[in-house]
Amino acid sequence: MNAPCNIGGEPSWLELPAISEGAPTRLLVFLHGAGSRPEAFAPVALAWQLKFPGAVVAILQAPLPATGGGFDWYDSRGVAADRVGRVDDAAREVARRVRSLQHEAGLDGARTVLVGFSQGATVALQTLRADPDLSAIVVAYAARLSCPIRPDERIAASVHLVHGEHDTMVPLVHARQALRGLRAAGADATLDIGTDDGHSIGQEGIIVGTTRVLQTLIRHRARPARAGARLLH
Repeated sequence: MNAPCNIGGEPSWLELPAISEGAPTRLLVFLHGAGSRPEAFAPVALAWQLKFPGAVVAILQAPLPATGGGFDWYDSRGVAADRVGRVDDAAREVARRVRSLQHEAGLDGARTVLVGFSQGATVALQTLRADPDLSAIVVAYAARLSCPIRPDERIAASVHLVHGEHDTMVPLVHARQALRGLRAAGADATLDIGTDDGHSIGQEGIIVGTTRVLQTLIRHRARPARAGARLLH
């Protein structure tokens, strides 16, 4: 694991080089939750990389200092409508940083997977909406949309929502609402519900998320003309 990078005062990130040079090359970008930091998210990222040993991993650090020594992607104060612009700003910054990482790795959006948790998942979804070609696959743990998807919005990416049934921080209803909106916009969207899970990413959540990505990659190779979105329980 490389030490946290900080260039020109920009928020740092952790970068993990590929484990296997012979495996398919990808870029996995992780966005941690509110009040956290890249080091805390490293065990999840490492578990993901074991499934994708050819991937370069980047765990981005959110820009806003939070209490307790962590960082936030946006100021979460106020009602949802107050936060929309803040999430948009965070999404634009994430897109800029991911584009830079893609340039360095020589990879495009087709080989990029964006993975977020909680606040990071909300930003990941909004980043996809703001820059549709940035990532072909998004995995959003404990996510909510920052604002409803517009009737004329179109999303071609695969989006996999993973949510704990007993999540009290981000209730499951938000994931169900996101699924409906994403499917209506044309996304290849799924929702997996952890019946014993709360607001966290456990081993089962990692297995579900990585399996969804593998299924998507296999399906895209076998069937270039992507089928419509499905909800699988």
